[in-house]
Amino acid sequence: MPTALIAVAVPYLAALLRVLATAGGRITLPDDLALIDLHVRRAMAFRQQLGVFDHDGWNHPGPAYFYLQSLVYRILGDRPSSLFAGAVLLSGLSALAVLWVVRRRTSATRTLVAAGILCWLGILLCAHGQSAMTYSEGPLGGLASPWNPMVVIVPLLLLMVLSASAVVGSGLSVLGAALVGSVIVQANISSAPLALLLIAVAIVGWVAGLVRHRGSGAPPTAAGRLVAAAGGVLLVLAWLPPVIEQLTGHPGNMTLIARYFSSSRPGQPLSAAWWSLIDVAASAVVGPSQVMARLLGNRPPHMVLGVLALVVAVGSAAASLVVGIRQRRRFAAGLGLVSLVATLGLLVSFSRIVGFIFGYLVVWAVVVPLAALLSLALLGVPERWRTGRPLVVLRAVMVGLVAMASLTFTIAALRTPPTSAASDPQVARLASLVARELRPGQVVAVGDAGAGTTETQLLDLERFIGLVNELDRQGYRPKVNHLWRAQFGPGYQASGHEAASFVLETWTPRSPGSPGYLGRVGDMALFDDVARQAAAPSR
Repeated sequence: MPTALIAVAVPYLAALLRVLATAGGRITLPDDLALIDLHVRRAMAFRQQLGVFDHDGWNHPGPAYFYLQSLVYRILGDRPSSLFAGAVLLSGLSALAVLWVVRRRTSATRTLVAAGILCWLGILLCAHGQSAMTYSEGPLGGLASPWNPMVVIVPLLLLMVLSASAVVGSGLSVLGAALVGSVIVQANISSAPLALLLIAVAIVGWVAGLVRHRGSGAPPTAAGRLVAAAGGVLLVLAWLPPVIEQLTGHPGNMTLIARYFSSSRPGQPLSAAWWSLIDVAASAVVGPSQVMARLLGNRPPHMVLGVLALVVAVGSAAASLVVGIRQRRRFAAGLGLVSLVATLGLLVSFSRIVGFIFGYLVVWAVVVPLAALLSLALLGVPERWRTGRPLVVLRAVMVGLVAMASLTFTIAALRTPPTSAASDPQVARLASLVARELRPGQVVAVGDAGAGTTETQLLDLERFIGLVNELDRQGYRPKVNHLWRAQFGPGYQASGHEAASFVLETWTPRSPGSPGYLGRVGDMALFDDVARQAAAPSR
């Protein structure tokens, strides 16, 4: 166990130090990262009830992820670099929890195998650059990304392992699966069908075990009862904010989600879901660029590799289930069962995607084939390998391979681009232009009139969100019009009577001569709307 622990902990520690050491000066975040930063600060004040806003008119189910991040903000300081550090910590602690569960259920050698698979997953997530990310992640790559589709990846692997442990008969694993699954469901609704399915498998498997061994199990210890009680309280607290919002909203967010997914919107044909599943399987080998750089649902570029990876994953899970039952290795059999159910669940889940299949809608599923591979490694080895020289050689080879994987993971983590690279200079420039016109703590309305590129005349959404977040971070009280109410929350809706008001528009050669003009940032022109309205001729 110490070897496996060190092999996984060292790379994540390197990534954490890299994130904190390269933050540089003030970081101004754009787009989804700015929105997450804003919501985490609201969580610090216990004012966040829901997850990130979705462009289809509802929010992701809950704020658990933001409240977890708020703990990191309180420890490391309320600054954007803490957001990236929190993402690394969440993934790293989830990885260590996977090792703990595996060690509780199997041997030290098999825990080493789990460490190797976790290191491989970390190496895949370290990929960065235009082919391995979207704008919402920032340039740091998946390992340090606090973006909700990416941050649930390692916790999802933990959920699969906990579900397998629950099938073996662990009541605490059921509670752990419910807690981890709640964070995943609330943070990213795309992964909710799989997370809910895994929680259901954990509950059904545990109940079936209780019925099968009724009266033969040991009674829970005092420590076990205390942990269960604490976990139950946390579970209730995790779902309390969205339940309150549902009861007080008109309509509530859960109602909006139910209406959206129960409507007659068409999903995906089975062929598109199948190709997406093959894409996911290939990404377990070649990394996130397989799914993040293009639309999915058609023949993927790594089709042969994806089919082979999927066949290996399904074959590994099936072999683990059958052989695990024969060998009485219930944990291996349970993880094999969980992996098979998860693979089928992915196919059904992908077929329910509305609209285009973007990479961020499926990238989290990369852990399913890796879990299937882990289940195979949990099986018993032949009798002739269990003693003497073969066992020594097997362990030596395993330690060597894991050490190489850990070293490669550590180097990849240290090559993560500096955290300061996530800063958007246009957001910083917009914020400085607005702030110099304001008094400390002043309420300010921020509006838009199609600010963006001169070709499209569309709003530069990323910088607009970044501007609102940066003004909020600097202690001002930004407000937005009602169209943005769901995006930012009800506390940010403008009344129309703010003393200071600014508008972003697309810059044109006539902009500098217009009343209230404050400056140009990229293709955007910033105006003092109060001054402009005052200069307008009265009717």
